[in-house]
Amino acid sequence: MDPSATLPVGQAAARVGVAPSTLRTWGRRYGIVPTGRSPGGHRRYTGEDLAVLERMHELTLAGETPARAALVALAAGRSAGAAAGTPDLGGRSPSGPGGRVLAVPGAGPRAQGLARAATRLDVDAATQIVEDALDQEGTVATYEDLLRPVLVAAGESWARSGTGIEVEHLFSEAAVEALRHHRRAFRGRLRVAPPVLLACAPRDHHVIPLHVLAAALAERHVPARILGSRVPPAALASASTRTGARSVFVWAQLPSTRLPDVLAALPVRRPAIRVVVGGAGWAGIDLPDGVRVATSLTHALELLDR
Repeated sequence: MDPSATLPVGQAAARVGVAPSTLRTWGRRYGIVPTGRSPGGHRRYTGEDLAVLERMHELTLAGETPARAALVALAAGRSAGAAAGTPDLGGRSPSGPGGRVLAVPGAGPRAQGLARAATRLDVDAATQIVEDALDQEGTVATYEDLLRPVLVAAGESWARSGTGIEVEHLFSEAAVEALRHHRRAFRGRLRVAPPVLLACAPRDHHVIPLHVLAAALAERHVPARILGSRVPPAALASASTRTGARSVFVWAQLPSTRLPDVLAALPVRRPAIRVVVGGAGWAGIDLPDGVRVATSLTHALELLDR
């Protein structure tokens, strides 16, 4: 990358895996400020500045006081940058106090920053990164370009090494918190209509797809209710009756011979409840007439918002 390239505060924060307000605080309190300038004269972080920010973050996560971490980072980070040349703004630190950063090849800087924050178990920074993406890009783009790549990387890392499940759990917590926050912004604009019910199959606990769908439906002003993980067939049937749900979505990541019981338990009424299923667990299941299989988030939205 061109060594003269610089980053604004939002992009630098995403790359490091912290909130933009954190970088502003470090600048105000400890003198870690951007030294570059844009063609228009605005302050920008250089590759050397980025090395200092990354070192500052690593030291604070390792237990150093912010003041001490800033002194060490300013002394060591910039001297290392001078010796090695300007770091590539497209790169990332391979490790930190939380272990090796999740590999998300081909992902953008925001996904790299989210992977870094999750690896370091920095839930506040991870949540802020997701919230910023939701505000700027919307739910569908955030899921496709940010959440899904990091979620896949976390799952592959755990499957490969048998370690790092805490990273996946923290990432899930940050994603769900951000999606709930985004969804609340549409609370006063929802249609007055029966809700869409969103539930996991009885053996499944992967709730992120439910929260993604709920937030995406809220953007379309469609009310939704999330029943959560491991919902028994009887509970789903009861909820559909009590809420007058017009549509039901059931997510199953894990295969199970009991999945047909979930659909069989739903009440028969007129007009019929629209039933949509999603997830790898439904592969090979003989579905009743009228049940639709969503092949993607966008497809699920189109099936449910009718």
